[in-house]
Amino acid sequence: MYSLDQISNATAQLTGESLEGARLRLGTLTRFDRLVPEASADQGLLESVLATALGSVDGQSRPFGVREARPLDSGLLLRLEREEEVQGLFGLLPYRAKRGAWRGVRGLFVETVGAQLRFRFRPWLYKRYPRLAAPEVLVAGPHGADLPALLAAHAAQIVEAGHKVQWNPQRSEPGPKRQEPVERSLVRRLGASYALGSALLRRPRLWDSLDGFAGVQMRTEMADHGLDWVVERSVAEAQFDDDRLIGVLTDGVVGCRLRVLDHACGAGECTVRLAPRPGMWGWRGVLTVHSRRVPAAQSHERPRPRPLTAIGERLNVTRPLARVTTPRHGSPDVPGVAIQLTTVPNEGVQREELAWVAEQIAAVWTVQGLKTALVQTHERHHLVLFRDHGQPSWATARVPGSVATWRRLRIAPPPGELWALAVPGRDDDAAAAAIAHARRAFDRILVVTRTDWVADAEPLNQRADVRILVHREIRYERHISLHTTAGHGPDDVELTPSESAMQWRQQELGRWDPQHAVRGMLLLTDDDQKPLPDEFDSAVEEQLARYGTPVLGRFPANRLILHGAGHSPHPPTVLDPETGEPTHSRMTAAAVSLARRLWPGAPHGAEREHAPNPRVTSPS
Repeated sequence: MYSLDQISNATAQLTGESLEGARLRLGTLTRFDRLVPEASADQGLLESVLATALGSVDGQSRPFGVREARPLDSGLLLRLEREEEVQGLFGLLPYRAKRGAWRGVRGLFVETVGAQLRFRFRPWLYKRYPRLAAPEVLVAGPHGADLPALLAAHAAQIVEAGHKVQWNPQRSEPGPKRQEPVERSLVRRLGASYALGSALLRRPRLWDSLDGFAGVQMRTEMADHGLDWVVERSVAEAQFDDDRLIGVLTDGVVGCRLRVLDHACGAGECTVRLAPRPGMWGWRGVLTVHSRRVPAAQSHERPRPRPLTAIGERLNVTRPLARVTTPRHGSPDVPGVAIQLTTVPNEGVQREELAWVAEQIAAVWTVQGLKTALVQTHERHHLVLFRDHGQPSWATARVPGSVATWRRLRIAPPPGELWALAVPGRDDDAAAAAIAHARRAFDRILVVTRTDWVADAEPLNQRADVRILVHREIRYERHISLHTTAGHGPDDVELTPSESAMQWRQQELGRWDPQHAVRGMLLLTDDDQKPLPDEFDSAVEEQLARYGTPVLGRFPANRLILHGAGHSPHPPTVLDPETGEPTHSRMTAAAVSLARRLWPGAPHGAEREHAPNPRVTSPS
């Protein structure tokens, strides 16, 4: 269903990994929603410390001097371009001067591992969790470089100057008795937005994939809200290629999941500011990218920019870069169709599982070549926080707010696409704008709103073309037990299909009074080993159709939804590896069958069908 070559290309183009290495690493994942893993808090802090040094070295021919940033189970492997970058990292190593003052990052140490160097923190510098490995970054130098010899030479130079080396892992160090001032402690400053620095370091090859790459440097700046990261980018072409840059930085599958704050371009300079989503720990900062045009003579000789698979580009035989824009299957004059999945308020399917089912159905339609979207509502909960543990001591303001935009859920084989958007539940203008854009850009839009009694009042509910009731499959009763007045045991009374349908509808939907008519029901089945509906069940469902609730199909229910570290917030889909129930075949068969029931005369997947009549009513 998915293309491992496609997602491997999308990843390797940003990390610098070999395609074979990317394939092997991605082959171990259970979800393809995050192809470049996010570092843990301690690991991200270590990586951001190294990023500050690599971002300030002059004369680099590669972004930050990094050829490859390969995620490992134990941390990160950096393959550097020159010995100058290695020397830049040595500038971070701590030592004690003759007069007792400390230099470098106290608590950072390095050791040799074969021909490589391993940078780590001393245990007192980070919050060590028993289940998490100690943070580490392996550094490999250019071909032929002797990194252990370079380290020994640097240590000898420090000793000759009368200083004392403090980065030897074999020598214990108890740590400072008092906390260093934030102005002198790089680690304390980076604690505000370590995740942003780590995300940039893990995607170094983004910058030389853009048109006119002539160099890039990076620094940090303290701000009222935290710590900002500033990237100075030199461009040797007429165009700044900022649209492609923003496309990757805001991407949620291989990018940094940022949101655009503002974007302004002039004749010789272009500036874009991006901020993280609200509530993300370790992201208290703004990323500012300054792109400045430089004379061609100052730029490195570079081939044409590489295609970025993550934003839909493909390699062409005659040209190194080909931007491909695939139109929708239907006529631009025919709007996309919005299908709302709803449930019985407070008694039916939970909101999260409803969203998972919608994403799984949309993924099947995406594989069939359709452009699909998932639009959900979110509520802004105003919680009283007595202390924000992620707020640095100097912060007096919030991180600048940004507006949620469309985000890609998976990288899909073309021409299919799968996107999502979250809109405020009671914002009528936002709901109208979201659905209007979705109708122009997508073939099918799945809508999921709240599942309580006030769900019908949400603006999104007013704009759906088709409404489907999602309900758990409950067997149809064939007998009922009646107790006699004589005190004897209960007697079983056989039910007709009509009586069974009436009893099921009264029991499951008796207290449900929807404001909008539904097209039918989608039943969630827990076990694929259950027997198929027999003649009696079919007769019951014929009667349910007469009562206005026809069964449009069945969809496999998900297993227990888990949250926390190591668990994806997204469901398993046909665009992910198959890891058990629900299987790809069951999801595909169910989604295709649903489409055939909704649009009987339209070919599934090959061409986009017309939107159903939004004024359709349930049969009576």
